[in-house]
Amino acid sequence: MIQKIRNMKFILPIILLFCSISFSQSLTENDIKKIAKKANDQIKGVNVGNGITARGCFAIGRTLTYQYDVTDNWYPLQNMKEDLIANFKEAGFSEVYFKNDIDVDFYYYYGSKLRSRISIKSKEFSSLNFSLGDYVSINGHPKAKGVNLKLKQPDGWEIQEGDRPNIIKKFIYKTNMYMILIKNNVMFVSRNEAKEYLSDDEYVNELIVESSSFLKDSKIVNNKIITIDTYPALEFTLSGNMERSGFNLKVIMKCWMIFYEDKNIFLQCMSFNIEDFNMLENLYNLITNSVIFPEQYN
Repeated sequence: MIQKIRNMKFILPIILLFCSISFSQSLTENDIKKIAKKANDQIKGVNVGNGITARGCFAIGRTLTYQYDVTDNWYPLQNMKEDLIANFKEAGFSEVYFKNDIDVDFYYYYGSKLRSRISIKSKEFSSLNFSLGDYVSINGHPKAKGVNLKLKQPDGWEIQEGDRPNIIKKFIYKTNMYMILIKNNVMFVSRNEAKEYLSDDEYVNELIVESSSFLKDSKIVNNKIITIDTYPALEFTLSGNMERSGFNLKVIMKCWMIFYEDKNIFLQCMSFNIEDFNMLENLYNLITNSVIFPEQYN
């Protein structure tokens, strides 16, 4: 009878027990090699049950690789990867791998033949969600100023109404936020006119400086001109400090300013943790790339 793994918890304690070198805030590749060496020295030859014996551990770059020998009748379950990730999270070690950008590979051999390989990327250890859900429309919202726009919400994030005059919606997860803001422009601007304005570097810099006026010691990380659903837009990233309830907080913010006729639409994401921002930036980009202005397709 083929032996299958029904519970991966018997493997995880081996991984954690022998990798208990003190983790710093930011591990170097040399630190990861030291962790791998200590794990290799202590797990080699250990029978972890269910027909699995630890062969050893090594590191290449920022990837830890654990190798195991299995018996002839051993085969992995289909959801083995999900079980491993869940066990890392349950044990409280997943954030260590996530924040230090450590990938983990598991190799299972029967003799010289590779029976199974499981690869887990560091971001998969995070409690942050990287997928999008259903569309959210602001059509008819009292603060939308007549703009008909919809975009996809991030899965698992809380949706809140804006608490200030120009803020329509907020998507929130812990200290991370994505907001939709709309302000009246002083005049109607066509798409061609917007492209012309955005070709002026001095004008673009003035827009960014004005948008960062609420930050102290602000720094422009980058900026570029893009198109969002056929409308010209300015994309820029800022870092700086902001005061909230007497506390000075470091913040990194990415913003898309869309020139929409006689309105300026701001899609703004913000994190108070640079590691969270770096991991979530692709998700923020996905939300913005999902923007649709339905009326132009009628």
